[in-house]
Amino acid sequence: MALDDATLREAANHRGLKLVKSRKRKPGVGDFGHFGLIDAAGKPLFGIDDGTLTATVQKIADYLRKGEASTWAESAKAAPPRAKRAEPDEPDEDAAEDDSAAPPAIRPRATKSTRASAPTRRERTHEALRPPSASRPRTDHPEPTPEPQPEPELTIRPALQADADGVRDLLALIGFDGTSRDVARALASAAARQEAVLVADRGGVIGCLAWHVIPAFQHGPIARITALVVAENARRSGIGRALFDAATDEFARHHVEHVEAMSAIAVRNANGFYRALGLEQRSYRFLRAL
Repeated sequence: MALDDATLREAANHRGLKLVKSRKRKPGVGDFGHFGLIDAAGKPLFGIDDGTLTATVQKIADYLRKGEASTWAESAKAAPPRAKRAEPDEPDEDAAEDDSAAPPAIRPRATKSTRASAPTRRERTHEALRPPSASRPRTDHPEPTPEPQPEPELTIRPALQADADGVRDLLALIGFDGTSRDVARALASAAARQEAVLVADRGGVIGCLAWHVIPAFQHGPIARITALVVAENARRSGIGRALFDAATDEFARHHVEHVEAMSAIAVRNANGFYRALGLEQRSYRFLRAL
């Protein structure tokens, strides 16, 4: 049985918990498609970090399955030992010769209590949470485990027009509401200025870095990073640092001696990331629409 919201919610209720689902409706925004668990008092228990849902459907199922297994283990410890089966008495020779002791030719009809009953709703829920391998019959010759496919190699390269959709989805994570056509025009303009946007490609665009050189009266030309975004499922794996290192090579070709970065206040951990790269906070930036 496939895992879905209803099955997980029912399984959580059996454990005295409540399933919480993300309210985001747009893929790639916030904690879209993620879940969490809270206890009966509303206290976060699993998959909730600072109010953000972080667990996938499979992680919720694994957590509930572990809890279920521990409950069964405790029940097994508390169960009384099974009584030893008594050995049958020696057959009576006189009775064996007596025709009246022979078993009846017609067996008694099975009653309702002996018939197999349909699985209950709770049993169906447990079956849905059981790993697929648990329900497969054992065979003398198990199927060979398929070899894992190698992960695509990470490549940092200049963005192409074909990357417009992927870059748009990344920029949407930091509040961009434009279209792929808007992104395509911006990519072409940056390439014409020889300030090409960089993308991280690993079987698809999973990160991007936009920059340009600005003149500064007191410092000379400065390379300014205006956007650095990594897909949520690829963060904390060195993608952002790889983009930054590749960008510094581009900055050197423009003979700039300083680099500065802009980060949205709403983006969590952005300031800490830039400090880890060696950037220092020197000023505040003020903005007003005209």
